[in-house]
Amino acid sequence: MVTAYDVAKRAGVSMGTVSRYLTGNGYVGESTRARIASAVDELGYIPNRAAASLTTKNTGLLGFVVSDLRNPFTAEIASALSRNARLHGYGLVLADSMNDAAISVEAVESMRAHGVDGLIVTPPESPELNEALRRAAAVTPIVGIGLRTDPMVTDLVSSDTRTGARDAVTHLLELGHRRICFIGSNSMASGRYRGYEDALTQAGIAVNSELVVLGDLNRSAGYQALLQVMTLDDPPTAVFTANDAVALGVIQAAHSVHLDVPSDLSVVGYDDVDLAAHSVPPLTTVAQPMAAMGQAAVELLVKRLQGSDRDAGPEQIVLPVQLIVRHSTGPAMDRKH
Repeated sequence: MVTAYDVAKRAGVSMGTVSRYLTGNGYVGESTRARIASAVDELGYIPNRAAASLTTKNTGLLGFVVSDLRNPFTAEIASALSRNARLHGYGLVLADSMNDAAISVEAVESMRAHGVDGLIVTPPESPELNEALRRAAAVTPIVGIGLRTDPMVTDLVSSDTRTGARDAVTHLLELGHRRICFIGSNSMASGRYRGYEDALTQAGIAVNSELVVLGDLNRSAGYQALLQVMTLDDPPTAVFTANDAVALGVIQAAHSVHLDVPSDLSVVGYDDVDLAAHSVPPLTTVAQPMAAMGQAAVELLVKRLQGSDRDAGPEQIVLPVQLIVRHSTGPAMDRKH
């Protein structure tokens, strides 16, 4: 393995000069810089981050603890985080909690043990994760994406999910739907459920517990939930789901029992992942600004790490969402015919 000593020998300079060049701490003349740069290039030298961190106390790494990497939304957020971290000179390390609260806690503690400079964390929320983040925030900058600690001790990036959900359900109500099912989770997406409640209440419709299905937020869960509610004596004419993965499962299940979307059943998702526009039919959904969320999360961390306000109180950024109407929603069917 090529070392800094090899670079110094090739460039004909001292180790101290190479160190000043690599760290940017101290003066190195232009001609000397050119010789060192040439030696680095010829030898293919890559600085040892682990060794450097012993001196700087920084690893140049940001940790991202995700809820479920199979979720397209999570994958798109990870891509945005990685891109923006790189722009600021950081690498990104991922840990998938697979929607398991205990694994989330383990991931947070493991990231800290490996010395990441900052952490970005997504739901699912749990008392155990809340406590782990509360402890960690005392020494490590942390940003939650859609995850708020109690008390709020970390920065937070979120979107206006309650408004987005209310807009989605209002869209279905305006199409004449009254039996609207919500498929979500009891540990995530509470804002989307509240938005569902808001829209129904404003329309004078009571929330019907048999039309609320809570479980996992993946395609399989959506598939099974739709089959479940369609066995009701008075099944729904529309479904609003907590994310697009669930919505795609609902559409798949509808096709399997010969229901046409949207003639027999309207479906609205949430997130607007890349697959949403390419489903059959294209999915009506609430678009979250995933690229902007990733950018904001990294910038909050970098401000904590490189700015003078590391000890300032938690900051919250709430980004707007937008209802995207495609072809998976239509007028409520008339069951009298």
